[in-house]
Amino acid sequence: MNGCTSFSAIPESFSIYDIGPQGNSPVPVSVPLVGIDVVAPSWLSSSAMQYRLVPQHPLERRAYTNSRWAGMPSEMVRIVVGRVIEAQPATNGSGCRLRVDVDEFIQRFDTVDTSVGLIELRASLLAPRTDAVLATKAFAVEVPTPTADAAGGVIAMRAGVNQLAIDAGRWLAALEPATSGADSFRTRCSR
Repeated sequence: MNGCTSFSAIPESFSIYDIGPQGNSPVPVSVPLVGIDVVAPSWLSSSAMQYRLVPQHPLERRAYTNSRWAGMPSEMVRIVVGRVIEAQPATNGSGCRLRVDVDEFIQRFDTVDTSVGLIELRASLLAPRTDAVLATKAFAVEVPTPTADAAGGVIAMRAGVNQLAIDAGRWLAALEPATSGADSFRTRCSR
């Protein structure tokens, strides 16, 4: 009989969140892309929803106990970026790759009642076959949360990822007019 008593406790509810699409219009990009790779450091390679309490523990990363992401942040960022950036396909099977490094993906509490979703990314356009960096740009966003909890953090992170995907698409779109002829990104990515 004593063995059955452990089943009497009802487990706490557990919330699983994703950042889903927001119905943004795609950003057309004339640079031919063969793929988008999104990578993150090891501490962001889990589904833990991380936060930081700046006033009390500015150097400590914590995770919500009863809330998780549906996947790793890099996976969610990849889906949103892939939906937002509408790149030209390469005609000869070649094409550049877009590499996105997720440097930060956290809810930061500046006070007990106020927090922001903080996301920092680096985007790099990589040459076909050599992976030489043709162009790179850093992006960062801080979006205030509507509530100082996990659910509020999800809303802010969702808005932040969508904004950064649009910004990265606009950056790629702006690369092409900056060059022409053999030096154009379109030409270099089609070799």
